[in-house]
Amino acid sequence: MDRRRTRAAEGPSAQSGPSARTWLGLLLLALAFPGAALAQLDFLDTGPPQTHFTPYADADYEHDSNLFALNPGAPAPVGRNGPGLSDTVWRARAGFDSAYDLGLQEFYLIAEGRRFIYDNFTQLNHDEYLLHGGWNWKVDSVLDGVLDFQRQRSMLSFLQFNATQTSASELLYLQVQDIAIASINVQMSPEWRLQSQGKLNDQNLQVPGTPDLTLHEESVHEGLRYVGFANLSAGLDGEYLRGNYTSGTFLATPGYRQSTAEFAADYVLSGLSTFHGEVGYTDRVLEQGGSISGITGLVSYQRDLTGKTSMTVKLSRAINTYVTAASPEVDTGAELDLTWNATSKIKVLAGYQYLHSSFSATDIQGVLTASRVDRLQTPSLSVMYQPLNWLIVRPYAQYQTRSSTARSAGVDIFTFHGTTYGLELEGRLKFQ
Repeated sequence: MDRRRTRAAEGPSAQSGPSARTWLGLLLLALAFPGAALAQLDFLDTGPPQTHFTPYADADYEHDSNLFALNPGAPAPVGRNGPGLSDTVWRARAGFDSAYDLGLQEFYLIAEGRRFIYDNFTQLNHDEYLLHGGWNWKVDSVLDGVLDFQRQRSMLSFLQFNATQTSASELLYLQVQDIAIASINVQMSPEWRLQSQGKLNDQNLQVPGTPDLTLHEESVHEGLRYVGFANLSAGLDGEYLRGNYTSGTFLATPGYRQSTAEFAADYVLSGLSTFHGEVGYTDRVLEQGGSISGITGLVSYQRDLTGKTSMTVKLSRAINTYVTAASPEVDTGAELDLTWNATSKIKVLAGYQYLHSSFSATDIQGVLTASRVDRLQTPSLSVMYQPLNWLIVRPYAQYQTRSSTARSAGVDIFTFHGTTYGLELEGRLKFQ
């Protein structure tokens, strides 16, 4: 399920892009201190400039037994070789990762292109791309922050739109997403740190029945941390977010406002364990009436069990948006990951994810659907083998199963299961 939060309907539309006032607000957030302070940027504080440029390319051949995440009893989509649910896909990816360190400042740029070719469902063949760049800036030990921008074109997962629309289930749906972030952190004293961040998220979505659906969201996040304890920081966070959909005439709830207050803490015991926790309360108010609220948060614990084995446990609960219907979605998840560094060249990764999603009633193209609960489970296993410094070989396998309370004509329309396995080859060359 997709986790995209939205903006108020009276704000600028996503099609027209962020308003000048919005962009100005982000710039003022990042540059909120006098020019005299910024003039103190010391570009030579840590020695001569350092750069790295890492071109990379990989090829991935994968088989998916249920490509469209459909119930086996549903009508099968038709491809070049006839109807079916399974397919094999070849993915090619190429790009570069670069950074330029100039004293206290770091500039970075990532560019990547992708090609997807399907054996049976050739109508899904497509190209994707990623552009990501930014500036990690710092002024002595008092001020630091980030200016970051990312644009990505990608295919919508078949898990993200309504599985009842089997007539459209074999079609290709793409999205273009722009994310802009500006942050500034102030070390007010040796013990206290103030963290501020503004974020814009624009998405041009394609979903069945609404090919020009767009989403615009903007948020402000403030945090106060006490860092006077060794290995421990703790404090309070607050976030206000608003968003809206446009060009989605079927949407029953095009906009909302959401506020969150929480307690956050980080604890690091070098070489042994790491803890991160956020626990608080979130309240979402829908513009056309109604609200949803509750306890939310994220707890993550990583521990080195032995010199070669580590474990990570995550628990989370969040109020999100079911993007295909712009309705509230409450997600409660658990995740367990195990890593075994068998040798200096072989790493084994095993994981398990559980997601409990509660959906409110939705209005999809004028058709009301009842509320429902989905349970998605995903165990996975992969092996990373590095025979050469520049080459990684990764065989992998994953199983997904989802049960749902939604039923139509006696059929569990959202229930499915499927197996994915493949082999990925990745090459990287690093230049400094």
